[in-house]
Amino acid sequence: MSAQTHTAARAQKLLRRKGALTPLILVMGFIGASLRYLLECSLPANGGFPAATLVINIFGCFVLELVNQYVGRRMHLPGALVKSLGVGLVGAFTTISAFSTECLAFLQAGEVGLWAVYIVATLTTTFLASLAGHAACRGLDARRLAHIEQRRKAIHRAHVIRRAKVMREADRAKGQARNAFAQEWSKDCEGNPTAEDSSPENKGGKR
Repeated sequence: MSAQTHTAARAQKLLRRKGALTPLILVMGFIGASLRYLLECSLPANGGFPAATLVINIFGCFVLELVNQYVGRRMHLPGALVKSLGVGLVGAFTTISAFSTECLAFLQAGEVGLWAVYIVATLTTTFLASLAGHAACRGLDARRLAHIEQRRKAIHRAHVIRRAKVMREADRAKGQARNAFAQEWSKDCEGNPTAEDSSPENKGGKR
């Protein structure tokens, strides 16, 4: 077993332990919250439309669908790791509380139009993001099944070619054996004439 394989096996064993979920959620939560903070710093609202929160929630809905529908079901990862990706990483990255607070701030400021646009945009785009994540999962499944089918056909083709080669070699060996047997049969191993040479017509010429 190579060092890389041994390390991977050890990591799998650690991730499947009963107490692995809590530290994984803490680590993933730290990563998700840090990513959200960086995105909010790059897209500041400054009293206007909260684009950062909208982008965060859209991306979070898309990624959560991938985690639940593909990573958790198809990649055979430890359950603690999959759950920490959804609860910790995506849960800390997305924010419904900021969305609610921003909606309330619009109402308090009298920005009813902006409040309505923000709600409709958030509900519509996050739902579409979930649909897109679901479609991406189906596409990944189809690609995975196509890859498995290609491997199956390649294995079957190699088996057919190998079988045909074995049959050709067997037929060649049988043909060589028949030729050798025919040659040995036509010879008289003890120096006596063959059945054809010992016939009455061949013994003295004519009777």
